[in-house]
Amino acid sequence: MADVLGYSGKVCVITGAASGMGAAAAELLIELGAEVHALDIGDVTAPVKQAIHTNMMDKTSVDEAIAQLPAEIDVLFNCAGVPSPPTAPFETVMINFVGLRHLTDALLPRIRAGGSINSISSTAGMGWKANLETVRTFLENESFETMKAWLEENGQGDGYGFSKQALIVYTQLLAGPLAKREIRINCISPSPTDSNFMTELTKTIPKQAIEGFAPAHGRFAPPAEMGKALVMLGSDLASFVSGVNLPVDYGYCGEVAMGQRDNPMNIQ
Repeated sequence: MADVLGYSGKVCVITGAASGMGAAAAELLIELGAEVHALDIGDVTAPVKQAIHTNMMDKTSVDEAIAQLPAEIDVLFNCAGVPSPPTAPFETVMINFVGLRHLTDALLPRIRAGGSINSISSTAGMGWKANLETVRTFLENESFETMKAWLEENGQGDGYGFSKQALIVYTQLLAGPLAKREIRINCISPSPTDSNFMTELTKTIPKQAIEGFAPAHGRFAPPAEMGKALVMLGSDLASFVSGVNLPVDYGYCGEVAMGQRDNPMNIQ
């Protein structure tokens, strides 16, 4: 079984491929023999099949990217995301979830049986159970326009956490319907990662404050470790795994569950 992950010849679409976890995942997919189509507002340096300049909070930009993607896709990776702060809460939810959902919903008919959808959430979204009613109300708005209008009317103070809660719930809600088409959907929830994302975040939040959410060994993960977990989850090795939010945190959530750490994010 030389191609144990099963990516050789697969058509993969990945957002956020210009930096961080998305770039790491894109490079690994190419090494594994996949045909990679990348979407990002920045410049993609990995040798992908095509790189499409895309602004995930602009519906027209996302639609133009969709028009350039293959008619049949095997695996979708949603990696694009911004921190908040410094990004405003409204823009954060638009980029991290509204654009992501619009792209995903539009590409669903193109995903072949046996394919998968894999997204990057965050440990910051792991308090979704306590906020489930609000998240469900938001998700009842199925179009880009109605989600945007809901946000404009209701707002969300913690744009980042809310966007990641929405992604976790969206992933679980779609698992059943997609199973009928033999398509899997999962997400990962990374702990703090040493990336451009973190560089932007620590412009307004001291790094020492974020270190409190690192695993017991105290280090932030390099982007490649998160990229590997995401690629693994989308691979043939995880062919019976769906509807899962996988913490990739070296045990942080386990420590919280066992009362070994404080629980400021209300993880349940």
